[in-house]
Amino acid sequence: MGPARPLICVYVHALVATGVVRNARLIAADLAARGHRVQLVTALPGGDAVPGVSHRALLSDACRSRLLEKGQAALALRRHLLGKRPAILISAGNHGHGVAWAGSRGVAGVKRVYRISNDIMRRGAPSHGLSRQVRSAMMRLVAADAAHLVLVSPTLAETPAFARAAQEDRSSVIANGIDAVAARERIGTDVPHPWLGGDVPALLAIGRLAPQKNFGTLLQAFALLRQRQHARLIILGESRDAARATLMAQARQLGVADDLALPGTVDNVFPWLARCDAFVLPSWWEGTANVLLEAMAVDAPCIASVSAGNAAQLLDDGRHGLLVDPADAQAMAQAIALQIDPATRIRPGHRIDQFGMEAVSAAWGRLIDRLLAE
Repeated sequence: MGPARPLICVYVHALVATGVVRNARLIAADLAARGHRVQLVTALPGGDAVPGVSHRALLSDACRSRLLEKGQAALALRRHLLGKRPAILISAGNHGHGVAWAGSRGVAGVKRVYRISNDIMRRGAPSHGLSRQVRSAMMRLVAADAAHLVLVSPTLAETPAFARAAQEDRSSVIANGIDAVAARERIGTDVPHPWLGGDVPALLAIGRLAPQKNFGTLLQAFALLRQRQHARLIILGESRDAARATLMAQARQLGVADDLALPGTVDNVFPWLARCDAFVLPSWWEGTANVLLEAMAVDAPCIASVSAGNAAQLLDDGRHGLLVDPADAQAMAQAIALQIDPATRIRPGHRIDQFGMEAVSAAWGRLIDRLLAE
């Protein structure tokens, strides 16, 4: 027997139903299929395993304090890295970078790859100067520490914190992709919610119930739409705080609570996307919106914020879906009305064919080969 292949660890906080996790799973599965020895590492236990990839949870359970949980995860990650000595640690999303950075202090021989999954400048959002400065400072630490930065959208290359990494050839853009054929195979025949496929138009939004996703403006737009016609809104997403109660309170104030559903997270979004009358991505900011790719894969009529990462590129500047100002509830309501009307809706059609997984897989393969060879 020859020497064991170098270990590659892929870190995310938990295997929950988010775009970051779906991409982490795809990266891990693809590297394993290429013959690499890969391990998914998470702070929290649970979640479905990836075939051919081992899974190590660092903590036994969640903490009441998210900050304490991340501190404990960093200490546990350091012990794990010292024990396993992986050649590469891939931090798959922005929320895990602090743990990956802190947990890898003093661990020699581990090359850190940070996948920048979101826009730290939050270009589309109302300004919060101090928090932006804190995020920029953390990202400068991450960028200085990185063997390589992977940016999920060309717009992220404009971030000042990443300028030096670009100059030193330590960054590259690897946008998200999707296997559209596999996505369509997951639609199935079961209708996952009674509002889908009925006579009343059903809108769908997907994402963490967090300020970034701008569901408050979406609710305002939905209330304006409801002044003209009956419709329903489903938002799929997780919340570990009071965000769900806040959204329901806003819906009651706007008089639309009876037509708002918040079912939580689901493992398979494709039956929902394929049967909705329109998909809405109202985010203030994104890196690249994986869920928009998923909606396009099943030909759902799409409305997206113009500041939601590379949404304008994905929808070809409005030729394959509508783009709106995330602060303009009236414009959002008008776009929704157009997309739920069979006479005026614009579907993505074959646009998704431009964003397959082949290029993504090849780019990650080249990067890992390069880092292992250096």
